[in-house]
Amino acid sequence: MLNRRIIEELKVEQKRLETVIRNAERELKGAPEGSVLVKSYKKGAQFYYRENPNDRNGKYMPVSDQKRAVLLMQKAYDRKALAAAQRQKSALDSFLKKYDPQALSNVFDRESLIRQGHLRPFELPDAQYAKAWRLAAYEGKPFRDDMPVHYTEKQERVRSKSEVLIANALIRAGIPYRYECPLNLSEQVIHPDFTILRMRDRREVYWEHLGMMDDAEYRNQAFLRIRAYEESGIFPGDGLILTVETGRLPLNAVIIQRIIGQYLL
Repeated sequence: MLNRRIIEELKVEQKRLETVIRNAERELKGAPEGSVLVKSYKKGAQFYYRENPNDRNGKYMPVSDQKRAVLLMQKAYDRKALAAAQRQKSALDSFLKKYDPQALSNVFDRESLIRQGHLRPFELPDAQYAKAWRLAAYEGKPFRDDMPVHYTEKQERVRSKSEVLIANALIRAGIPYRYECPLNLSEQVIHPDFTILRMRDRREVYWEHLGMMDDAEYRNQAFLRIRAYEESGIFPGDGLILTVETGRLPLNAVIIQRIIGQYLL
């Protein structure tokens, strides 16, 4: 499955090329007639005006006429750029018209339930893939008896009010996640706060909320945790989401929504 964010980026590129084409066409309408031949001369250049393509040598353009020479060079460039932009847009138009990111999963989805029960699909539809991912069993991190009790909207226990905010935002956005699911990093096993299934590329993304950054010892442990991710090839902004808070700067719902929009949808 091609990353759906890539499809959106290709559509943005399609619009950009449309703008380039419009601008180049507008510039060419106002360009002077003819073309210019450029010849190296000593440490500079000389320009020769050609009224038509059959004029191989052209007529010498004095310094006083170099403004027109520049316009003619721009005209030649604009024509090449227009042709290149048109070719690229045509290729994108054709691809986006024909490509369906759901085509492969739809083949399985259209089979009867009886047939589906006997098939090994190359790609499951999103809903079935997400359901299977959510239902995979795992053993989370235990809670100590003296810890505060916080529950999400789906009555799942988490460790802090901020984690309640994050979990509830994920639930409302329909984003599958696992809370404190074990993860092997190099030579240790950790429990990321949230292991998230990003559906646009079906990639697991980890969200760590560092909620006690006032505390020096906690900060040191947080830095070591981030380093462990990095040493395993998982970097902030690419597979790892980090949120932080202190007593004076708590996490808020606005930031959570922006992060979800930026990294998970």
